[in-house]
Amino acid sequence: MNGQQLADIINYISDPKIKTDTNTALLLERLHLLKKENRTFSDVFTEENGEKQQYIQLVQEGGGTLGISLVGFCFVLEYIGIRFTKLAGTSAGAVNTLLMAALGKNKKEAVTPELFRIIRNMDLFSFVDGNPLAKRIIKSIISKDGWFKTVLLVYALLLCLLTLIFPVVSAFAVIGKTVYLILLSVFLLLTGMIVFLLLKFKKARFGINPGNVFLRFLEKILASKHITNKLELDRIAKFYIDENGLVEGNTNYHFQLSAAGKQENDRIMQQMNEQYHKNIYYENTLKGLEADYTFITVDIASERKIELPAHAGLYWKNASLNVNPSVFVRASMAIPLFFEPVMVNIDRTDKNIIKNWGNIFVSRDDIPDKGIFIDGGSISNFPISIFHNSSMIIPRLPVFGVRMKETKTNTKPEIKSFWDYAGKILNTMKSNFDKDFLSKNNFYEKYSIADIPTFETKANWLDFNMDEETKKALFLKGVESALDFLEKFDWLEYKKGRAKVYFESNFS
Repeated sequence: MNGQQLADIINYISDPKIKTDTNTALLLERLHLLKKENRTFSDVFTEENGEKQQYIQLVQEGGGTLGISLVGFCFVLEYIGIRFTKLAGTSAGAVNTLLMAALGKNKKEAVTPELFRIIRNMDLFSFVDGNPLAKRIIKSIISKDGWFKTVLLVYALLLCLLTLIFPVVSAFAVIGKTVYLILLSVFLLLTGMIVFLLLKFKKARFGINPGNVFLRFLEKILASKHITNKLELDRIAKFYIDENGLVEGNTNYHFQLSAAGKQENDRIMQQMNEQYHKNIYYENTLKGLEADYTFITVDIASERKIELPAHAGLYWKNASLNVNPSVFVRASMAIPLFFEPVMVNIDRTDKNIIKNWGNIFVSRDDIPDKGIFIDGGSISNFPISIFHNSSMIIPRLPVFGVRMKETKTNTKPEIKSFWDYAGKILNTMKSNFDKDFLSKNNFYEKYSIADIPTFETKANWLDFNMDEETKKALFLKGVESALDFLEKFDWLEYKKGRAKVYFESNFS
């Protein structure tokens, strides 16, 4: 990133006009010190104009508008020279993944300065593109003292009065009957309004907002980079690296392996072979490395977790030319009830589509006539599992995962109501896929994952009417969490830990 881009972000962090509880002077001191230390985070690197870029794989969790914190986190990574081969994310993490894949001319270029500019200037509430009443309801629900909550409370109170109390009172007094009729009229009026909203909700495919403004927002950004389809994004974000560190047809790159890293790997292999009485050979080359990107969504028609664009051939004919990558992210970001689901008609007569469904053991007769995509966070909000390679002995580059903690860990959970009970069940179901993987592969919790405590900002993940102070608080929380993680990260210990997992799994 150039001097002006860096200055813009540094000035934003230290700007006293936008108030924050964070000690920004200390934050900047830590940031500059970490860069000065020039630490090793990967064995894979490129060099340009005397600057070294180290490469990792990055997974970003979904979390609605809390995703602003991801930009702060990634800014720190890029500032100290980290770049990305593979990117993956769900929902808000998918948005960040797309923009990080698309904004740079190549993988060596830092993209968070432009991403920072985009989030600073974007109008979050414009994404709430339902009818005016829907906008007012959403704004009310987000606010702490919103009128819509009051309306629901009044409705519940009226229901209680009309069914339990006033039928008894009205039987003994004329005034009771009059009050009863007035309250009944108000109740019926509110009921009519609720029925009207439910009918409109059904007509809108059970989503308050069409999501068209959000889709056009992404399309416009991609168009500014001359990207209108998957193939054009693939040219800069998806490629294979040969054993010489070169990319066929692309002279921008010469990937290299650290000589010191090779020596470390030899010592690790010698130690592991001696400990387990084996003679396993480990090849230190770049062969097999690749760059790629993945967005997670859920198809409720076929009841499957879907990885896009890898599974695009199940739904679209010639997806590389016919589908804008923004559609993939819109599908990943289709928050149930808040946004309409993304629906794609499937040509059940197309030979390639039939073949692709057959590859996942779905016969032609069982192919659905449409895909109905909702937010990937419904099943897998933190898809770190897609980067897991059980045959890997010593990694050449690490996997980093970034999660957002919406609530403080509760060591004494209580269920005080039916809604608490239902909420716990839904949250367990929502996170089960990822938690099950992590419980079986606890290496990642120990070495790979950083948590951003967004709950400390008191931000709401659906607050599309967020003020500047909250946006900055989230950005800074991402910066702080990245520093916390990177200051403790030890690449040599990461490699030793991963090698230990391989030998224990295969030879214990």
